[in-house]
Amino acid sequence: MQSAYRNLMFALVFVGMTLSGCGHTIDKKVLMDNVSTSDYEILGEERGTDSDDSLPQEAVMGGRRPAEGTAARMFYDRLVYIMGNLRETEYVHHRQRIMKEDEGIYKYDCSGFAGDFILKQVLPQHYEDLARNAKRFHSGKDDEHPRAWGFYDYFNEILADKDESGNAFWHVFKSIEKIQPGDIIVVKYDKKWQDSMIDKCGSASTGHVMIAWSPPVRTSKEEFSIYVADSASSGHGKDTRRGQDNVAGSTGIGKGKMWYGVNPKDNRPVYYRWHHSDGCKYTLTNMKTNCDGKDGLCCTKKCKYSNKYYERLQGIIMARPLLLK
Repeated sequence: MQSAYRNLMFALVFVGMTLSGCGHTIDKKVLMDNVSTSDYEILGEERGTDSDDSLPQEAVMGGRRPAEGTAARMFYDRLVYIMGNLRETEYVHHRQRIMKEDEGIYKYDCSGFAGDFILKQVLPQHYEDLARNAKRFHSGKDDEHPRAWGFYDYFNEILADKDESGNAFWHVFKSIEKIQPGDIIVVKYDKKWQDSMIDKCGSASTGHVMIAWSPPVRTSKEEFSIYVADSASSGHGKDTRRGQDNVAGSTGIGKGKMWYGVNPKDNRPVYYRWHHSDGCKYTLTNMKTNCDGKDGLCCTKKCKYSNKYYERLQGIIMARPLLLK
């Protein structure tokens, strides 16, 4: 009897160890069925729920993922699906865009990844709202899809110089502490910087669109680190584009670690570091840097930019989709 009892307990312990995840992997093709326990999530510590009755419930920071049944969760789940389904990727612009879900092929730029590949697929009304309003700021340029500066200008219009604000579609905020996985992070580059790059190189980036993959982690009084997912021509720290399993492509969609400096008064981001904790700070135009280095945007084979090259940011804004009523 005792022997049978010991055998039963051993079997239960063994089953428990097996189900706990030892040596466990998830097939990327069935990731959508296991999205809440995905091995592909890089998540920070669990956070408590803040209380603010003046904001929509789904705009309030909660746990490590957006709450079930919210627009933010639909957006986030789509992001997780793509990251798990990914087999081939490349950073390209609109006319080279490719999305073949059955083959896991996703090729686009940063705004196309966030807007077309994610938002348009699960929240089409939000995409139409973003596209319609973003294009108001495109000033006659290529407006085949909403682009980085259009994201930024529309969200900035909603923010209206407040700490946070919103409309029927979007909750927009400026404190990096309020970021949750799935939030959109948009950077716009200064017009004077763009003009100087066009003069020097013949072209210039207008900004960048990222999606939070993890909650922010404070690394110092004035800096946070966060994992982001984006489509880019170069990776971040600890980036999947430098050797991700079963994925072809060193540019395009991936995730990695970035560092954001903040104004300690309101935790609004004022600079970012692209790929290393002590790398060059890309700052607001009213700040000064002492960085003198290189990056992937050099327009000649041998180029070295002065500190003014890194004083390029007009601003950084975060936004979260809201469930339509």
